[in-house]
Amino acid sequence: MRGRKDGIDGDAVAVPYGSSGKAIFIVLAVVSAVEAGLFWLIDFGIVVDVVLLVLGVYSVLLVFGVYAGTVVRPHVVSSREVRVRWSSFYDVRIPRENVASLRHLKESHDPLKAQKFRDETWLSHDNFYETNLVAELREPVTVTRPLGATETVRVVKFQADDPKAAVEAYERLGVS
Repeated sequence: MRGRKDGIDGDAVAVPYGSSGKAIFIVLAVVSAVEAGLFWLIDFGIVVDVVLLVLGVYSVLLVFGVYAGTVVRPHVVSSREVRVRWSSFYDVRIPRENVASLRHLKESHDPLKAQKFRDETWLSHDNFYETNLVAELREPVTVTRPLGATETVRVVKFQADDPKAAVEAYERLGVS
């Protein structure tokens, strides 16, 4: 899993973003596994026990799958585009010519007030309502949400493990 990075070819630079969420994924997987085991100990009848065990195993696999997606599908900066992703849920390709600026700006957003899409701004809340990169766009792009709805945005705020390296790669790979 560590060696494979989806969409990284040519001059593209991977911009990882999942390290701060690793602990929460581990906790969710352990809690799901313990829950499945505890349900197996309680006798609800064989049919219910098997269904609960299958659901418990499925939830553990789902948690690991989402985490694996954050590892093998990093954000990407290249001379052609900037890709903002979150596991397999989002994959937004922004053409390089459309990116007016990519800058490092650490922000915390109030989860009660923050919305993912607001005033043509997309907050990619993949890391506990914190963002540290801001991409301002020349023209709006369309973002397809996980259930198929679309939004048009001009500003994309997202998280990276090393935002300074992401900005450096963006500047180094700039269009001539």
